[in-house]
Amino acid sequence: MVQTKRLGGFAALNLGLIEDCYSMVTLTAGPAGGFCGETRGTLRRCAAQGRVTRGKERFGLVRLQKGAAHACLWLRDDRANRSDWADWSLSHEAAALRAEHLEGWDLEGVWRLQDEGRGPRLRLYDLPDRPEGFGQVVDIGDRAGLLAFAQAVNSGEAGADTLYRLTADIDLGGRAWTPVGADQNHPFLGFFDGCGHRISNFTVQAGKHHLAGLFGCVGRGGRVSNLAVDCMLLGRGTYAAPLCAINEGELVNCTATAHSALSHYTGGLVAQNSGSVFRCSALGRIGKGAPVPWWATALLLLLLCFPLPVYFALTAQAAGPELFAPVILDPNAQPIDPEESYIPAPEEESDTSASFIMNAEMYVSAENYAGDIGLRCPTWSTRGFVATARLTAEDQARIGYAGDGEPVPLYESGLIVPGYGVDVITLGALPDGRRLPAGEYELSVLLEFYDVETNEKSAVNSVIPLTVTVG
Repeated sequence: MVQTKRLGGFAALNLGLIEDCYSMVTLTAGPAGGFCGETRGTLRRCAAQGRVTRGKERFGLVRLQKGAAHACLWLRDDRANRSDWADWSLSHEAAALRAEHLEGWDLEGVWRLQDEGRGPRLRLYDLPDRPEGFGQVVDIGDRAGLLAFAQAVNSGEAGADTLYRLTADIDLGGRAWTPVGADQNHPFLGFFDGCGHRISNFTVQAGKHHLAGLFGCVGRGGRVSNLAVDCMLLGRGTYAAPLCAINEGELVNCTATAHSALSHYTGGLVAQNSGSVFRCSALGRIGKGAPVPWWATALLLLLLCFPLPVYFALTAQAAGPELFAPVILDPNAQPIDPEESYIPAPEEESDTSASFIMNAEMYVSAENYAGDIGLRCPTWSTRGFVATARLTAEDQARIGYAGDGEPVPLYESGLIVPGYGVDVITLGALPDGRRLPAGEYELSVLLEFYDVETNEKSAVNSVIPLTVTVG
């Protein structure tokens, strides 16, 4: 049996109401809808301005329209061809969009047209939601508090009349996240007010969690508002979206930025909505080039079964008088899940093999410059490695950085030993303090291999290209 897939820049499947919402998500898999994969509910004043790059018939707004859509549109650039799009009549050229095209839209209090040098673009005003009807308030100001909140919900200890309120931005440091309301039998039923703060730098394994997102299921009566999330969705699962996998309650005034692999139902903000969503926006990328598990699509699996001359070079180096300083272990490295382990064939094994796994492409948020690199040192490798991501001289010249012609390091790991990996890295600033502007770059990743017992540095290094998109 072929399992149906739904993919949308904002929602994969809408069974409820989505009103005054916006998507600017690049969809590199198909078939997809720029805003919604399928709707059987109602869309009202919704807009999409992402890119749909796959599919014989492309849909800028909704791929399967079985409900109602009132005053909705998608925005195209001036290079779009009418013949490529099945719903061309619902589009406007972004640079030519004017207030008269948006009859019935509130352009004073909800929506705004702003000119960013490439023509007007739609944006939402920040209109804070004020939740009511709660019995007690729990403030959350750090990682420990957020983890305690998640555990309370998933264990059934959280009250439905409780308001959980963020008091600060929370960076989860690249940790793997277990969704709040992990399934529909244990949904989140309370109130969560982000108070304009952001929860960022976390990953969710869609292959492990049926409902993958910051929230798995927001149940009827549950409400999430005034929150920004920035994360990575890894692997192929069932329902996956950065803010919420399944919404049966209300999502209000929220923003999601994510780089997501393709699950059966994948959305830029919510995967399946049967509740209500108001004044929310989605940014990022879904599909090809997304950080999926290495056993599925990591393109750069290198097994260096060293030829005889190199092997002798290594043993000669080991026998020399040079002393090797300890290499600091990477504090962010986590054990590789046994389910992700690759078992090499007997002929691939070697006493002097150094191997690694790394995503070929990485999306980096311009908000925090974090991206998923998917670095792995397989358990069967006999060497650990240190990875350095560097900006090439060509890209330095392109952005006007006056370097000395040498690659500029933007990230350096500690020692990653066999059986461990680092999913998320953060790119640093250039020596002059600037950060990479939005755009696409071809970084070079230098891998230096070490004997993890003696700290001897191997004679062979590897330099691997990494395509990075900052957006």
